[in-house]
Amino acid sequence: MGNREEKVKELSQLLGIQLFYYDIKGKKVETSLSTLLALLQVMGVEDLSEKGLEEKIREKEEEKNNPFPPVIVTKERKLCLGPLPPQKVVLVVKGEKGEEWREEFKIEEYSLLEWNFPPSMEWGYYELTFLLGGEESVHSVFLVFSPGSCFVPSHNLWGIQVPVFSLATERSQGIGDWQDLLLIEDKLKKAGGSFLGVLPLHLTENRAPYGISPYLPLDRMLWNPIYLPLEEVASFHGYEEGKQYLAELSPHFPSWEQEIDYDKVWSLKQKFLRKIFHLFFKKRNEDPRFSELESFFQEERIRLTSFFYAFAEDHGFSWKNWPSSYRYKEKRAIEDYIQAHQERVLYHAYLQWLMENLLSSGSYLGFDLPVGASSVGSECFLAEDCFAFGALLGAPPDDFAPAGQNWGFPPPFPEKERKSGYRHFIALIRKNMQFARYLRVDHILGWQRLFWIPEGSEAQEGAYVRNFLSDLLGIVALESVRQEVTVIGEDLGTVDPILKENLSQFQVLSTRVFYFEKDSQGFPLPPSHYPYLSLATFNTHDLPPLFSFWEGGDISLRKKIGIYEEEEAQAYFRERKEFQEKVLQKFSEWGLWKEEGDLWETFLHFLALTPSLIKVVGLNDVLGEKKIINLPGTIDEYPNWRLRVFIQETNLEDALYKIGKIMRER
Repeated sequence: MGNREEKVKELSQLLGIQLFYYDIKGKKVETSLSTLLALLQVMGVEDLSEKGLEEKIREKEEEKNNPFPPVIVTKERKLCLGPLPPQKVVLVVKGEKGEEWREEFKIEEYSLLEWNFPPSMEWGYYELTFLLGGEESVHSVFLVFSPGSCFVPSHNLWGIQVPVFSLATERSQGIGDWQDLLLIEDKLKKAGGSFLGVLPLHLTENRAPYGISPYLPLDRMLWNPIYLPLEEVASFHGYEEGKQYLAELSPHFPSWEQEIDYDKVWSLKQKFLRKIFHLFFKKRNEDPRFSELESFFQEERIRLTSFFYAFAEDHGFSWKNWPSSYRYKEKRAIEDYIQAHQERVLYHAYLQWLMENLLSSGSYLGFDLPVGASSVGSECFLAEDCFAFGALLGAPPDDFAPAGQNWGFPPPFPEKERKSGYRHFIALIRKNMQFARYLRVDHILGWQRLFWIPEGSEAQEGAYVRNFLSDLLGIVALESVRQEVTVIGEDLGTVDPILKENLSQFQVLSTRVFYFEKDSQGFPLPPSHYPYLSLATFNTHDLPPLFSFWEGGDISLRKKIGIYEEEEAQAYFRERKEFQEKVLQKFSEWGLWKEEGDLWETFLHFLALTPSLIKVVGLNDVLGEKKIINLPGTIDEYPNWRLRVFIQETNLEDALYKIGKIMRER
């Protein structure tokens, strides 16, 4: 190995790029030199000569050895920094509520600086300023004082997982909406359920084929107004002209039997929403609710995102090509634009205002937090330094995506997020907990390490980049306890055992999917093996409904669209058949199954027997549907996120009552 290659690897490790990983089958996969070099460039290393690499290594080692890190996350009531040389040190501590403490230290010899937190100091965020040698040197540290474990309910509970877009009722407006979701919540509540998980509700482009995935949002702190039920909006305002216009538009919405046409549905909804907002704006001096909107608009981030989407209407979403004063977020230019285009900008704040009014009406909501955001959206625009442009986030190859996955958006940049005191991450978690009782973190593996793929490379040519797991968990624990929100980690796939240990320590629920919970011989694990701190379920949005899985419908589908060759598909069919037999054998041994029995009820009894804190059934399974809502690794080959499920209230009530009865009996 050449000296330069050694330096490349040394610097890569200092920057958190892993030189190898073990895949889902336990095989060691080495990171190629070309991938290391590409990712170093993404991270801002411009000089890749041997001398340039040496200079960057020295710089990173100095940062690593700095006794004053940019951020400290701890649950201990004591801080240890250093060691420091003999000197006088003054510490000034400022809290969120204006609290302030000041303490002086005299370090007699080269040793640690130790500070015990005052008894009155509560969990929270603090700015620490260290003045060294009579204020000759000043160092700032952001302190997160965390409880060290998340909020969890006091009792076991059950519920369902719902893709809101798929809900179809007689009053359908081309896509499921908030009114449809409240109908589901009412039925769930009557059956005794208290968890209503939803796929991400964040803002997307609502444009096929790339702008419809709920896991590719424009901004994870904004909500998608396509879920606004227009009758509710018309009723809220009470304008006769608005109600009449809605009546004219309603016949043009696609029927519930059709796949969702996001472009058409959003176009129609926008026509109505712009019309009614125009009426609202004209009546702003006589409608007292307009002052509520104006107050909402004063929040800085709402103001900036409203500007972003108004400006993008004329200049497109490629914000890196915008005129420099807007691209670099010059305050004067943005404020001048807002004043010159007041109605246009306020319209986007209005949509978020309506959505937040709706979100506050949910009782059992479990939100889903995607791992990243679209590079052309407002989140990447406003938090540009927190993302690694030039790379894309994804996952290495596994059984469900043999070629690996490229999710098409830039990964969060751990080093830069840490240097900023995790300000963006804190805001993200806080916003997503605002209206929820539960928060599911999609691909929580990313909190330990992220799979970066250099732009232009295949998914399997990526590498893992270290994240700061304990810091992120400490922050989430603080926000969880403050807002009494239970946190669920989607810890599936190629998982490091250390991650599961950390999740358990911080009381983040692990996700346990029946399909994957098997022993070394391929038999399903008994229900008693599911941990208490877990969410137990049969599948997720990336997996087939139970009976589609049971019949091999997902294998047939992958073969049909060319993901599996004939020989490969037959091997998977044989494997699935063997698993069926093993499941029924174990169900029989556990006294859950008899020939000619009801297989669905058997599965429900199994789920009820798990000690898992939360037990969840997907809506498709509740209704006996076999439709797969998303097939990973496909775009146009399959109608991902577009299929609908018709809700018959009586059937739904009966199905939920059956689940509730079984959960109570166990």
